[in-house]
Order: sequence, then C-alpha cells, then structure tokens
Amino acid sequence: AGFMVVHGNRLDELRSLVVSWMRRYPLAPLENEIALVQSNDIAQWLKLALAEDPEDDDMGGCGIAAAIDVQLPGSFMWQLYRMVLGRDEIPPKSLLDKAPLTWRLMRLLPELIDQPHFEPLQRFLTHDTDLRKRYQLAERLADLFDQYQVY
Repeated sequence: AGFMVVHGNRLDELRSLVVSWMRRYPLAPLENEIALVQSNDIAQWLKLALAEDPEDDDMGGCGIAAAIDVQLPGSFMWQLYRMVLGRDEIPPKSLLDKAPLTWRLMRLLPELIDQPHFEPLQRFLTHDTDLRKRYQLAERLADLFDQYQVY
C-alpha cells in the first residue's frame, strides 16, 4: 500500500503519469486503485481517459478502466475516519454530504426567513406552495458547502 500526491493543471500529462504508474506497478487481483479528484466532472473525465485505447508512449489510456475507485476528498476522508475511529462510532454518511445537507437546510430555511437581514430570502420564498424554490435554494446551498469542503 502506498500514497502518492500528484497535482497539476495539465490533465493529459496527469493521465500519462497515472497510466505509466499503473503499468509499472500493477495491483494484485481484486485490489482497487483509489484516485482522489476535485470534482465529479474530473472523476468522469478520468474514468473515460483511462479507458481509452493504450498507446506505447503512455499517452493513451489503459484500454479498460476497471477496479478504479475515483472519489472526492471529503468522502475519502469520511471513510478513513470510519476505519480509524470505528464503524460503530461514525455514521456511514457524513451529515455534511450534499444529499443529507440539502434536506437539513430545507428544514431550517423557514426558521431563518423571519430573522433580520433575510428579507431577500423571504421575498424569494413567498408563494412557494409546492416548496420547489425552497428545495432548489437548499440544494444550491448544500452544493456550495460541499465545494467549501474541497478547498
């Protein structure tokens, strides 16, 4: 087991490095590579880039992108917390994950709109009989907080 941190802004070069590393140091059968990425978009790109046809100079992909676990740093850290501190002590999902946070914010927003300085929020959420606006606002706020966790 090892840990390597590689960062850069030239994705093709990063992919070449990953492909080269995976070819030189293959894992045992049934072991997964773990790659941390900064966004779901980069995760999707990496999976597709690694699945491209291989080339001799490591500029292509691996041909198949299987057994590669691409994660965001927040979820990876949560899994580490659970491994180190015990699965019984730490819940399976973080309360700050986007989905549970969306619903918590949806529940809390009505309590906030009557407070001072929240008049624009109160105006936005008026006539929201189907709660669509509240849900969209909660989802955007949860996404923003999720992005804060990356940086």
